[in-house]
Formats: sequence, structure tokens, C-alpha cells
Amino acid sequence: MERDLKGLCTVLSSERKGERDRELTLISSDRGVIRARVYGAQKSAKSIKAPLFSDGVFSLYRAGENRISVRDVDIISLRDSILEDIDRATSANLFAELAIKARVYDENLYMLLTRSLDALALDLGYKRTVIAFVVKFLSMYGTFGDYEHCPVCQRVYSPDEILGYNNRIGASCCQECSTGEEGLILPPKARVFIRECIRRDFSDIFTFSVSEAQEDRIFRFLLRLLLSSFPARIESLSCGIWTLI
Repeated sequence: MERDLKGLCTVLSSERKGERDRELTLISSDRGVIRARVYGAQKSAKSIKAPLFSDGVFSLYRAGENRISVRDVDIISLRDSILEDIDRATSANLFAELAIKARVYDENLYMLLTRSLDALALDLGYKRTVIAFVVKFLSMYGTFGDYEHCPVCQRVYSPDEILGYNNRIGASCCQECSTGEEGLILPPKARVFIRECIRRDFSDIFTFSVSEAQEDRIFRFLLRLLLSSFPARIESLSCGIWTLI
């Protein structure tokens, strides 16, 4: 068993453990999600500091299967501006929670997470960043479809078609295949916007021209879709910060 681990990681959560320690949940570019203890973090001013949502090169020590400690860290990006705004902080918590609870991990998830956190740190717009993350995340891990064909009957949507939702597969679909959830109806222009988000690179999504009202509708729609289709409870969307109705 490899005892010494070193690599680039992002801090997804940081929790106090007892009187002295903290437990970090990290995500690495090659090992997925890792939980590691920082001993003495609460008592010593000289202890290792790894702020929430920061990137760094972590030196870890594995003492057993579930016992990993942080020996050292070289912080590369703090992203401390995220925590200055409640909406950006809520967005980052959502991304971190989904990354932790994702059933499958690969390097694409790590890249999506870090690009999304960078966008929040640069204040590119939290709603657009959430839209970009959720579209790409569900495209990787859900039954998201291409928003060009109905995933149930495979029919190509007409240009002015309004979509419904099928709760048996957890995806948007044509009205004929819909199971009738009113909160997940999607109008034509919003469907086209989501379709283009699926097709384009992450950075391109921030260049799309759309009204604030339309962006807000798509933002709320995607979060409702996420709540309906993701297999685990999403705590960061249950805290009441955002109204999704």
C-alpha cells in the first residue's frame, strides 16, 4: 500500500474534529475524493492551513485504509473571494456536495469543479456559473439527454416545442411522454439555450447573450431538475438561501 501521497487537490469541505483537529475532504486530479486529518489545526498558529475551496499541492500520509493525514500543503489558489458573497458561497457548496456524492469519478469532474470555482472567484456571475456546472455535471452523470431529441420516444423536438418531464427516467421530454410535473416545464428558447450549453465548451457558456429574466428561469429550472433527478438529498439546496419556485 502506498503510504506517501502527493498531488494537486481542491478543498471541498473542512470540519472541526474534537478540540484539536480538522478533517478535510479533498478532491484530487487522479485519486478522486480523499478525507484527510490535519492534526493540531485548532490549537497551533503554525499548523497547516488549507482554506475551503483552495487549490494546493498536498503531501499526505496514509497510516491505514481510512487513516490519512496532511503532512504539508503548498497553496496555489486561495479563492477566498468566494466566501465574501452568500450566493457564490452557496454555489461553491453545491458544486462541492455534488462532487462528493457523485457515484462515479473521473478527471473530467475535477476539471469541471475547478473551472467552476475559478469562475465564482472571478465573479463571472453565480447564476451563469451554476447553469454551466449543472448542465455539464448532469451530462456526465445523469440521464440528461441532448435537448434535441426526446429521451423516451426519440422524436426530434420542433423549434417551438414546450418540454415536460418524465419522473421515471429523471429527464426532460416531450409533452406526450411527460408524467405531468408542472414545475419542470421548459419553454422553447430555454431549451435551445440548454442545448447549446451541452454542445459548447464550459467557457463558451459565459459568452451567450440572454436576458437576466431568462437566465434566472433557466437557473431555477436546472436546480429543480437537479433536485428531481439526483439520487441523493442535496443539503446545499435545502438551506433556504435560494427560492426555486
